[in-house]
Amino acid sequence: MRPVPLRFPLLLATALLAAPLSAAPNDGDQERVAREMIQVLEAYAVYKMGEFEEALERYQALADAGNHQGMLNLGNMYAAGLGTKADLEKALFWYQQAADSGDAIGMYEVARALENGLGTAIDKQAARTWYTRAAEGDNTEAQWQLGKQLYEEGQSSEGLHWIRTAAKAGGHATARQFIDELEGSGKAKAPSEDEQQLIRQLFAASNAAANKRDAKAMVAAVDEDAQIHIRLPQTTNWQRLNRDELQALWQKTFEQASDYRYQRGDSELISTGEDILAFTVIQEQLQSAGEHQPLELHEHATLNIKDGAARIHNLRLDIRQLSD
Repeated sequence: MRPVPLRFPLLLATALLAAPLSAAPNDGDQERVAREMIQVLEAYAVYKMGEFEEALERYQALADAGNHQGMLNLGNMYAAGLGTKADLEKALFWYQQAADSGDAIGMYEVARALENGLGTAIDKQAARTWYTRAAEGDNTEAQWQLGKQLYEEGQSSEGLHWIRTAAKAGGHATARQFIDELEGSGKAKAPSEDEQQLIRQLFAASNAAANKRDAKAMVAAVDEDAQIHIRLPQTTNWQRLNRDELQALWQKTFEQASDYRYQRGDSELISTGEDILAFTVIQEQLQSAGEHQPLELHEHATLNIKDGAARIHNLRLDIRQLSD
């Protein structure tokens, strides 16, 4: 098993909805991050040369210092028996350390271990929890595995949400093939023309409401008991909201922005027979206190048709900060 590629951390330089910025990393933190980057690269170079025992020692030192890459790669080496005797319990220990620190790859490895009994007893329920956390942390393989499991259990809408996310956002080839095969078999298809027209009307009204800064109208088509999840810029955790809280978030946005623009892109629509899934990228432009903040909202909505109108009963908004 190969070490996990180095992922360079982002230094936060933006804020949400014109809120004050959190303190920037101090010089000491930046020096530590840079030093650990170099140490990870050096350990990987040693690994590539086949000097596994030395690579193991280097990854051990990084892991002991709390470095995620060190934890993950140390787990990989114990799992594969490189530089040491294979030990799935120790591999899981280090994957768990990475997962508990918020690393999505570590979460996926913990889920896989729990599902298959790798270094621990099989626990399907706990595995599902970790697959979900890893999927929400943008781990593509977890999104595919979670989506496939949900779909096979009959939760087609939620399953296709994760499968499509893996295919489109993560470029997962198997997930893309799965969707293509569903569309070819007719199990996942475009909504009818009438359904598409009702959804277009809903989204056009939402777009108009946003540009009028009408928060109440923004959520008018959202069911009162809808499941709503939002991820704010520069964060990894999803927050659960109700419809009133979503309206309040929009209202606060409009109040803080001296200039505001909102533009929905074309939606990709998939019908599961019971629901309609809509995937849309929305461009948001905010001006506040002399600063311009471009945002991109990745919206996944689950809709159905009630009394001749489209309604949203599940909504996920992944809000991303863009550079000017």
